[in-house]
Amino acid sequence: MAEVNRRRFLSGGIAVAGGGVLGAWGLSGTAGAETRPVRAGGGEISRGWTFVAADGAEMSGKTLASAEEVAGLKPAVVPGTPLTSMIANGEYPDPLYGHIVTDTVPDTLKDTGYWYRVAFRVPKLVPGQRFWLQFDGINYLGTVWLNGVEVGTVEGAFKRAVFEVTDIVAKADGVAWLAVLVGKLDYTDPPALPSYASGVTRGGRNGGPTGITLKNGPTFFCTAGWDWLPTIPDRDLGIWQPVTWRTTGPVRVADVHVTSTLSPDLRTADVVVELALDSAAGKSVVVKGSLDGREFRRAVSVPAGASSVKLTSKEIGCLRLERPKLWWPNGYGEPYRYGLTVGVESGGQVHDERTVEFGVRRIEYTRPIQSPSGEMSDCLAITVNNQPILVMGGNWGLDEALKRIPRERLRAQVRLHRDANLNLIRNWNGQSSTEDFFAACDEYGILVWQDFFCSTEGPAAENVDRDLANIRDCIVRFRNHPSILLWCGGNEGPPPQPLVDGLDALVAELDPQRVVLTSSAGDTGADPVDGYRSGGPYHWVPPARHFELSDGTQWPPFHNEVGSYSIPTLEFIRKMLPEASWERPDDFWADRDVNGNGGNGGGAGYLRLTAERYGEIRNLPDFARKSQLMNYECIRAIYEAPVAFMGSVRPYPRTGVIMWMTNPAQPSFVWQMYSHDLEAHSSFYAVQHACRRVNVILDGRSLDVVVANHTAAAVRGWVDVGVYGLDGAEIARESLPVGGVAGADRSVVGSVASLVKGASGEVVFVRLVFRGSGGVVRNFYWVENPARAAGFSGLDEMAPAAVSVEARVEGQEVVVEVRNVGRVVALMVHLQVYDTRTGERVLPAAFSDNYLSLVGGESSVVRVPVERDVVRRGVGVRVDGWKIDQGASRVRGRGVAVTFNQGALDVSPRVNTFGR
Repeated sequence: MAEVNRRRFLSGGIAVAGGGVLGAWGLSGTAGAETRPVRAGGGEISRGWTFVAADGAEMSGKTLASAEEVAGLKPAVVPGTPLTSMIANGEYPDPLYGHIVTDTVPDTLKDTGYWYRVAFRVPKLVPGQRFWLQFDGINYLGTVWLNGVEVGTVEGAFKRAVFEVTDIVAKADGVAWLAVLVGKLDYTDPPALPSYASGVTRGGRNGGPTGITLKNGPTFFCTAGWDWLPTIPDRDLGIWQPVTWRTTGPVRVADVHVTSTLSPDLRTADVVVELALDSAAGKSVVVKGSLDGREFRRAVSVPAGASSVKLTSKEIGCLRLERPKLWWPNGYGEPYRYGLTVGVESGGQVHDERTVEFGVRRIEYTRPIQSPSGEMSDCLAITVNNQPILVMGGNWGLDEALKRIPRERLRAQVRLHRDANLNLIRNWNGQSSTEDFFAACDEYGILVWQDFFCSTEGPAAENVDRDLANIRDCIVRFRNHPSILLWCGGNEGPPPQPLVDGLDALVAELDPQRVVLTSSAGDTGADPVDGYRSGGPYHWVPPARHFELSDGTQWPPFHNEVGSYSIPTLEFIRKMLPEASWERPDDFWADRDVNGNGGNGGGAGYLRLTAERYGEIRNLPDFARKSQLMNYECIRAIYEAPVAFMGSVRPYPRTGVIMWMTNPAQPSFVWQMYSHDLEAHSSFYAVQHACRRVNVILDGRSLDVVVANHTAAAVRGWVDVGVYGLDGAEIARESLPVGGVAGADRSVVGSVASLVKGASGEVVFVRLVFRGSGGVVRNFYWVENPARAAGFSGLDEMAPAAVSVEARVEGQEVVVEVRNVGRVVALMVHLQVYDTRTGERVLPAAFSDNYLSLVGGESSVVRVPVERDVVRRGVGVRVDGWKIDQGASRVRGRGVAVTFNQGALDVSPRVNTFGR
């Protein structure tokens, strides 16, 4: 028999309130006969919204939720925020481009609540039909009226609200009037202002001048101002997630929870389906569904009110999967998702139906590693489906500063993480928690380290019950997603004990298969997980420093925050700054985070460091090209260093690294691997090249050659080593045998230290090519000669390289062949796809490779998917790089315009202009 009980199953997850049901089956005022079918329906309410500031407005919910004429309302963007609506209405320009945010938009937008209003068509209900109104996210407090009736409230930005409004809609004449009062934050700080001269970002304090914003509980507290985000004037208030309506029969499926238990040998999986039901009255129904094309049904008796039904493989044969298709993290296999459709019906009428995607995978969270105390400790070390996974991830602070995050943009952002060979995103403080985010991570095989809403940058949330209610709903709402790896209480320090205890209890109740951590800095649970930390560095350091920090002698093995400056392309720098600031770093640069956390002495210190390492900065194009090399060498090392010391390394093998950050919330100079407009600059390709599942790596400290193998099968072959001078001449060549590198391990196969030290110049190039059972993998390095280290200013003494660039269209791809037709190394050859009509870059553009470094005679083929409309309008490829001899180079295209990027190559003005 199916298991039925009357407990309030998950009732704390979604608020159900409002009009209710009148009578057991019929509805007061509803026309129609009993024999008319009950039809499910629904949709998103996204058009026709208006809004107005609430403070000082003589309005009421009763009036707004009616057909009465109301003056003063303006068009609103929903989902969205007041500021996004104001930008759409032309009241303000986009403050993130060419502006200082706090100089452009008044900070008073946060000091009022906002009324939202919309009218939408509703169906004529038949007997037994129920009507539901759902809000997926309101920041910060919401009060809802429908047709003049207050139907309920919702508190906290990350909690849904579902209101049954059947009796109200039954009396409507085809149109319902909805009004929502969005309440302002209880606590706010004045804005944190940028100052380039200070060398720190926005006063040097995250969370605003006092951090009091964090007392509000679940909200976007980072909008008070952080070292990666300006103060957002409306603090991202508003109806920021979709508003939908739906109809059901007398029995609603309030929630579907799917869990699977995969056998140790991966041969079978037992699926359990738990349904939370909400019934208008006691009734016998049939639970009917299908899994993987196999149908099932089970008759149950449902009591009035809330109840649950549990279906297992002991009763329903198709819930046991033989040889299941598994969900794998990116790079280890297909992230397969099963589709489960389940519904409730009686008398041949479907009351309600849901479709859920879920993945089958087996996760082990720890393995014993000897700690510095000498005792064995259960350390964070992830194994998925019996395959050890070196976590290579990225931190997201916020998906987008103004919450302008349509599904396709968000999917593109997650897709870029897949393409960069990453396997995890840490959702910092849960600030990007949406169905679209988790669905994209499911699709692309990206694990999620899911934080909740507490940070050490200010006081704890004042309303613990509200915080826990939001946490409860997040767990219930998202736990079916296979991408979620673990739950975590907050950032860099433990939340107050009531929140810690509450979170532990919620995970034990709602999702016991997953691990819960107290914070990103450490775990204080009953069975604590050890071996991880945050703490940077967050600024630029030479590659050798990252190899030192990850060399197997440093505790702990898992490092979840480490980052660097990450300068975008010249085109984007010019796009995000006003022209008057292009050559003169100032407060506009500071509002784009150039001071970072002050680790390099702020923006001015980073500029000095760049000049010391690569030579005096002559103009903005020169800064952009030198910064691409700065990006590449440091950020590649952030990932290569733990890869070089994973597996059998002792005493402390690396188990994971999460870069701070990979996704930018706004246009920025730091902490990203692509820019806000989704252009992948050199940082992206540094990550992509460092995180390949079979790789050959040059240890930035010892100059050892390391072959790394993330896969299950051993790899063997050989590594071709080439060492070259600045003139392109080959200094040395060597072949290193690779006898066999075990799965999830690495091996030092040789060293180039003596070859590099024996070179006559201060700078040499090292080319590594692994050939073997893992395929062909290539890496390229510019290296200081340890015997005469003096930075890389000598690169400017190189002769320019001669390249051949040919491009053509094949189907929906632009195919570009780049060849070094001279002798000098072609260093960091950079390609952009652009629209020939406008000259604008085509974005996002998923190049198979970019920032190519080729020795004489070497070539590379790059593929870029493009939309048909782009090809039809006219597509081109622009080329730049470290130093290119345009006269000796050849560019040509077939159906593609190929040109040199003159702006980026214009790096030698007659008079230096940068900073003057």
